[in-house]
Amino acid sequence: MKILLAFLIASISLPTLGGVETAPKVGKFCWPMHYAGVVVGTSQDKHVVKLLGRGAHRPNESDGVRYYIDSRNRLTMKISTFTDAIVGELSLEAGVASTLTASERKSAITKGLDADEGFGNWHALRLGSTKTDVEKNLGRPAKTEGPDAWVYNAECTCELPEYLTVYFEKGKIRQIVFSAPPG
Repeated sequence: MKILLAFLIASISLPTLGGVETAPKVGKFCWPMHYAGVVVGTSQDKHVVKLLGRGAHRPNESDGVRYYIDSRNRLTMKISTFTDAIVGELSLEAGVASTLTASERKSAITKGLDADEGFGNWHALRLGSTKTDVEKNLGRPAKTEGPDAWVYNAECTCELPEYLTVYFEKGKIRQIVFSAPPG
């Protein structure tokens, strides 16, 4: 019992190393990329439908794309699957995507999507979070694609690289894309 207690105390103090916080690895994160119960690189299309409904389905776009809109029209989620029906990309965009037709918008609305759900470490980030918020939460990006696109790499993957890209507009997140390329 004393050994277990000593281990627990030591493990609690390890991240701070005597009160000095350790910096996260630049551009790296280690948590499953997910939103609304959908895990990129793991969930299948049938899981998405079970969680969120059929949505606005475009089977001929890429290997299959489904769009979902939260009930308050604050967020559009685009889910792309690959030929094996595994979710390969999940994109969150502020508002309703202008590419959707009126009938698609109606079928895309789902109660299973909440614009207030967070992502990032401790689910602390949301669409509209600032660049400062992102840097505090995720650290500096692994790379940038211009001043308004930051890329972070998943550190805890098996073989294929997984990453997320954060897009900013006027210093705030307007879109985030979780990507797990097919293997």
